[in-house]
Amino acid sequence: MCGICFICCFSEDEIDGLVSSNQTLLSRRGPDCIDKRDLKIDELRLTFQGSVLWLQGDEPSPQPFEDAHGNLLLWNGDILAGYEISKEISDTKYISEALASKDEDEMILFFSKIKGPWSFVYFRKEEKRLYFGRDMFGRHSLLWQKPQETCPVFMVSSVSHRKESVQEVPALGIYSLDLDSTRVLSDFCVSLIPWSHKVLKGLGDLESFIRVEQRTVVSPVVNPLNTTVADDTTTDFLRSLPCSLGKADTEHLYSSMKIEIDNLLNVLCYSVQRRVDKCPQRCKNCTRSMECNHSKIAVLFSGGVDSAMIALILDTCVDVGESIDLLNVAFAQKHSANGNEKNTKMNTKIKDSKLETQHDVPLDYDVPDRITGRECWRQLQGIRPNRKWNFVEINVTSEELAEERASHISHLVAPLMSVLDDSIGCALWFGGRGQGFIAGNPYTSPARVLLCGMGADEQLGGYARHRVRFNDGGWAALLEEIDLEISRIPTRNLGRDNRILADHGRAPRFPYLDEDVVSFLNTLPIWMKANLDMPRGLGEKLILRVAASRLGLTIAAGLPKRAIQFGSRIAKLENSKEKGSDSCTRLLSNS
Repeated sequence: MCGICFICCFSEDEIDGLVSSNQTLLSRRGPDCIDKRDLKIDELRLTFQGSVLWLQGDEPSPQPFEDAHGNLLLWNGDILAGYEISKEISDTKYISEALASKDEDEMILFFSKIKGPWSFVYFRKEEKRLYFGRDMFGRHSLLWQKPQETCPVFMVSSVSHRKESVQEVPALGIYSLDLDSTRVLSDFCVSLIPWSHKVLKGLGDLESFIRVEQRTVVSPVVNPLNTTVADDTTTDFLRSLPCSLGKADTEHLYSSMKIEIDNLLNVLCYSVQRRVDKCPQRCKNCTRSMECNHSKIAVLFSGGVDSAMIALILDTCVDVGESIDLLNVAFAQKHSANGNEKNTKMNTKIKDSKLETQHDVPLDYDVPDRITGRECWRQLQGIRPNRKWNFVEINVTSEELAEERASHISHLVAPLMSVLDDSIGCALWFGGRGQGFIAGNPYTSPARVLLCGMGADEQLGGYARHRVRFNDGGWAALLEEIDLEISRIPTRNLGRDNRILADHGRAPRFPYLDEDVVSFLNTLPIWMKANLDMPRGLGEKLILRVAASRLGLTIAAGLPKRAIQFGSRIAKLENSKEKGSDSCTRLLSNS
């Protein structure tokens, strides 16, 4: 994971101000190596700024990375498949060397074959042309500030302090900009070579300064969504299936889609393994000269089926001597006034690396995600007893929440600003920080990689709105909603999640959004992914629940979907009358 930033304008003072403003945010994403390069084209001043989290190669590759021709690359990504890369070199060096000899069409073809999350900025010196963009799902953040009369600056960056002029770069393809100084500011225009699937679905309303080219970047997801609707015979068969995950019923359900479940487990195993392999054999705290048996991989863990399956599969992908951190976040709730108080009479928290206690207000962290997380953790211990599973209890008080939101989180959530963005963003930030307790003892996860369950609900009908659409319009309406969910993944929240989670110097990775996983799930008939004639906690994400139940994760398999803002109980700390779509004054007042 890296922090990358490109700035161009006429004023050196303007550049210096932006560089200074973004430096802290960028360096938190990539604490292992920080560098900067300044260039001048006529009267135009350019700055390339990079901070690197070491994940590939024998050692970190400083960024911007310059080749023999003077071309500069800022790369924030992981080539997980598509190209065979020696473990001794980093993705950054490999890409820089590969692009040096390619023309524009060959460069576009190169990016189309990458499987894995990425965002990048690339400067071709001879042509004086800048290229930038994001992967097809928008898994890595990229923001831009377009030049305006009052602020003649163009910026592309992973992160930025909140301001109205900074927006998400739409994950529509690869953009390019002619760095002729008279055009950048007086007649600003960027070219877009769109993703092929976006052209088929429609690019939507684009800003006037974006000019779409006829060429496309071919999508690495090879299979389109299976839009087959269940006929009467299939519907009758589905209604004959058991509606529980008891042992015998699980076997019955498994036998009805054995091949598909086995194939799903295979493709998920490959997905997790790819994300494990692209990680050094040392945690954040160990140097290259030290042996390391600490946790290098963590899982954002609620105890639900998405995170539980990732954890179970991860066990098969890392050495048995390594621990795995399960990060579970909970926000403090005051004890009820009915006298049913827990034994704990103090709130504990970590601040300035010291353990502090507050005896005045008894607080309760047994929120729904804590309870289910603990139950699932115990079940994992029983299923895979040879693994050291670290259940990390991350406890957050309302005071700490307000403090971190005001000083830091609000800028990472930006440019988004809704109540929902605030709740999810804050919950993810504290969860991703990994600072909590193991069996009452202070602990901070040293993992470099954080695996997360994003993407499963969109593809497998996990949201309540999917059931509403199914009840209103049957299979066709459900398919339409799933298709819409998948198509708008890049425009929803992955950029936000990346900014939030990478802020702790960890690489967030999403196994369910692996290109091969998405391609496989697209081939399945909708009723295997979600049979919403079945009850809640079974019908949604059906294939995943049956697989989990059969592998022994019986608790997680039957838990209904519970969003992180409700499971962690952050939503109960705020104004209960707010709607998720409302603008969040707590974010705006701190910007």
